[in-house]
Parts: sequence; structure tokens; C-alpha cells
Amino acid sequence: MRRSEWTCLAVCAALSTALGCNAIWGISEGEVHGDPSAGGAGGEGGAGGSGAAGGPASECPSEPFTGRAPGACHDADGVHDYLSDPENCCVPGRSCLGGACKEGRCQPVVLTTITDDHEAIGVAVEGDGDDARVLWGSGYGSTVFATEKAALGATEPLVVLDSLVTMLASADGSLFITDWSAPDVYRMPLEGNITVPTVATAEGEARYRAPVAGNGWVYWITGISQEPDQEADAPEAPQRIWTARVDQTDQTGLPVLDRDTYVGGLAQDSTHLYWTELEPGSAQSTVRRMALGEPSDPEIIASTRVEGDELPGNIAVGERIFWIVGPNIHAANKDGSGAGVLASADYPTRLVADANFVYWYSSGDNQMQRVRTSGGAPEPLAESAYVRGLAHDCRALYWTTWATEESPASVIKLAK
Repeated sequence: MRRSEWTCLAVCAALSTALGCNAIWGISEGEVHGDPSAGGAGGEGGAGGSGAAGGPASECPSEPFTGRAPGACHDADGVHDYLSDPENCCVPGRSCLGGACKEGRCQPVVLTTITDDHEAIGVAVEGDGDDARVLWGSGYGSTVFATEKAALGATEPLVVLDSLVTMLASADGSLFITDWSAPDVYRMPLEGNITVPTVATAEGEARYRAPVAGNGWVYWITGISQEPDQEADAPEAPQRIWTARVDQTDQTGLPVLDRDTYVGGLAQDSTHLYWTELEPGSAQSTVRRMALGEPSDPEIIASTRVEGDELPGNIAVGERIFWIVGPNIHAANKDGSGAGVLASADYPTRLVADANFVYWYSSGDNQMQRVRTSGGAPEPLAESAYVRGLAHDCRALYWTTWATEESPASVIKLAK
């Protein structure tokens, strides 16, 4: 995460006012915008997605309609113009899921825009079909909202909490919620009666990194908050990683990592928890993993040299591991072999991966981009205002944006 993101959130904290429990106004029903500059998908514009958002890569088609560059699109055949047909974009059968098709590229769809005292921060997806929902946290609005994935879908509040609803993770039929200014992690069932107990509490503040959950455990990061008079470019505060069982409440979190270090992000597969880390004063950023369950000794599986004030960023896991350090996206096999730079980008953040591609937001040039998991040239997908949270399923990417002078905060979908 870039330091400017912490500063921006601190400014937002000073300027925002918490909502009352009945204040749910300012959320518009979704509109379809083919132009990525409309409704918040273009203009100005940090480590959110866990790599576990959406269905695991193994559940998705082995080769979806994402393998063709526009230069390799089908020609018009008298029935379809594959450069502009939104249901056959680039190749037959590739739907843009409500977005336009321009020169063989699907365009973003603004599912909903946010005004008044709500924000759009953490995001998670529930289910894989058009009848499923995108879940997102409204920050100082203290609300978890659900927006239908289908274009023109409705948005509804699910629950209002006495909490700064910041980052989300969806797993095992529940939504896990962290609060920017508190050390707790909460659990909300996605079916039946909505109750939101505190799963566990820890020390510090959960800040702006997403939790991950699955296999009966939830993992999250806390850090020590900056002092009000601390310089904006002061060193990052040390962080901790915690875990707790998801089937209990009011636990004390078990420390996974209990020493001063900088943690860039968490990811999880069916067997291990992964994270990026940089110890104070070290010139080597490491990727570590630990078997799921109660805390155990982690192992270092990769190490990357950092330059200057570079910090480790988000991490994602699929068939391989992908992580951010400074301007580069790195990759390695899960045993640490084959490590190297996968792609260079301009301040990459918000990393997710599927079986074919790694996706990220490049905050330096305000673009959502991707690269094949085997490497190659990065491909720009869409312009966007500053991205706060990123999730995906088999068919699409979903992200939330900052409000800018040009456009309100938004929840956006882009067909893969």
C-alpha cells in the first residue's frame, strides 16, 4: 500500500460523519454505462482483494473468453460484428454482461453509485450467476450493502453496524467484516436471520487490508494507528496477523505473527495462509506461508530485494502465488521455485488471480490491467477512478472506487 492511501483515509476520517441507523439514502439503483468515463469509471483515482474473492480458479472454466487480444478478434460474419456486439465481443458467445463492446473490448458497467455519507470500500462477491450479489462496505456509512450483479440490478442495505465497515471477505456462507479503527472481526450470515456477532478481538486496528476466511478459520491484520501529529511520510506502523475459529464468538484472536513487521496482504488456498512481509530495516521482502488452522511456524517460500522505501503489497494465490513489491508483480510456484518478475506496472495494487490471468489496478495511470499467469505484456482493460476494493468470480471483475470531482464513488463490474 502506498503511504498516500493511509493519508487519504485519515483525511476522510476527519471530514466524515457517521450515519444514524436509519440513514440509508443516497444509493442509486444501477445504471449501464458503456463509456468507462461515465458514472465513476473514469478520471482520477489502493491492498484489498485477498486472492480468495469469488470462486476458486479450479471451479471456473479452464479457458474462458478472455484469451483473445482485440487484434486477434473474429471478423464480422454478416450476423455479428465481433468488434461491437456486446453478446459476441471479440469471439462468439463472449458476453459483456450488460456493458458495451468497443473494438473487441468489453466496457465497464456501473452497478451503483454512492452519495451522501456513504462510501464504497471493501467488496466481496456472493455466488457466480447473474442472480447473485456484490457485497460492499460503506465505511463511515456503517452499512453493508448488496447490489445485484445483473445490469440495472437493485441495491439494498443488509445491516447497519456500530462500526466503520471497511474490508470484507466471503466464505462458507458468511461475510466477515473488519473495522478500520478497531481490532475486531465480525461475521454476518448470508442466509437466514441477520445477526452480526463479534468473532474475535485482537490488538491494534484492522486498517485497510482485507481478511481471508475458509476451512473454519478467519485471518486478519491489525496495526498500530498513527499519532495525530505524526508526519504523513513517517514509517509505516508495525502489524500483526491474527486468527480465530469462525464457529465461535467473542474470542481473543490467536497471534499468527507477533513481532514488529510490515505485512502487505493475505491470501489463502485450501491448505495454507500466505502473506507478504518486510521486517524493519531489511532489504528483503519475503513471502511466507503457514498451514491453515491454529498458528504454527511459517516457512519462507520466496524473497525479493526492495529498493528505497518500497513496501510489499497485495498477494493472490491460484495455481501459483502472485504478489506486489514496489512497481513489480512477482510470481512463484507454491513451493517457491520459479520465482521472478511477472510484470512491471505503475504502482500496482488490488491484486486477484484466476486460472488464466492476474488482474490489478495500476494507480499511477488509473487503469485496471491484466497479464497472463505465464507472463507477457500487461494488457489495459479499463480506466477507473482510484480503486479501493477488488473481487472477482468466474465471469467478471468487481471493484469499488473513490469519489472524485468528476464522479461519485461507485461499484463497477467488468466482464473478463
